[in-house]
Amino acid sequence: MKIHTIAWTIWLSTGLVILLSNRNPLYLLIADLILIIFQIWITPAGSRVFSATLRLGTTILLLSTFLNMVISRFGETVLFRLPDSIPLLGGPYTLESMIYGLTNGLILIGIFSLFTILNRVVSVRSLMRLIPQAFHPVAVITSIAITFIPASQKQFQAIREAQSIRGQEVKKIKDWLPLIIPMLIGGLERAMQIAEAMTARGFTAQTDQKPLRVEKIALAVGLVLILLGWVLDLGTQRIFSGWRFIALGLLLLLSLFFASGWRKRKTVYTKEPWTLVSSLISVLTLTTNFIFLFLSAGRGTLNYDPYPVLRLPEFSLLHGFSILTLLTPLFFIKENQFDQD
Repeated sequence: MKIHTIAWTIWLSTGLVILLSNRNPLYLLIADLILIIFQIWITPAGSRVFSATLRLGTTILLLSTFLNMVISRFGETVLFRLPDSIPLLGGPYTLESMIYGLTNGLILIGIFSLFTILNRVVSVRSLMRLIPQAFHPVAVITSIAITFIPASQKQFQAIREAQSIRGQEVKKIKDWLPLIIPMLIGGLERAMQIAEAMTARGFTAQTDQKPLRVEKIALAVGLVLILLGWVLDLGTQRIFSGWRFIALGLLLLLSLFFASGWRKRKTVYTKEPWTLVSSLISVLTLTTNFIFLFLSAGRGTLNYDPYPVLRLPEFSLLHGFSILTLLTPLFFIKENQFDQD
């Protein structure tokens, strides 16, 4: 079943909130296990992508743990000690520093897994559609830039296979010339084709629409509010005195960007439908965001610190079960559904 791109981005934001708002290794371990299950479910059978991702995650975890044990020598539970005469590496290695490094590694693995999954289930074109219409030139340029490297890789591979059939072997630097020159020519040809296609669709770098006077005034007011809030925040002792003006100015600028985009005409050939499943995923994941960011009950379990003496982390059933909302999309997509994407 098709899930809307906005629902996927909300799901991504929930994963980031879970990973970045707490240091509890139990919560992080649950989130990482869910993301690993997610990757297994959407990865094609026999593919090496998941095994490569798993190896990279293991490397990140081990490297993060080792670096933290070397850099941080705090903690009272000493695992082993190297002679102090060894430069940089000499001294005690504690269990507390190892757990802290493992926690950092779990966070990094989770973030990497989140974006790997999003890149698998959502196309670049769908993500570009989320950019406000006021930034439609940026969206077009970004989409071209993102697709440039894969297209160049495919062309390079095709040229190399063609040269191999002709008996061309790459052994010296000068042997790369028969590969580079056709690749540059092909890149110029693709650039001309993209330019012609954009011109045929009416895309131009210039526009006849001029900003309204109201938009100019709103832009000036928004910048003044941000500057005023910054000055007040520096010159007063009251908490959040200036942040209110800064937030109001940012909100005004954001509204201005969307309002200016509404005056630009945009043609969409196929509209992505918003389904009941997308609503369910969005509601559940937004609820998890609220629990981790604003709910006070069980919030003390998020701030876990193994120093100075290692102790077992506390666990909140509410926060633990709310992490399971990351599994919600798996109930509505088929196994290996994205094999042919």
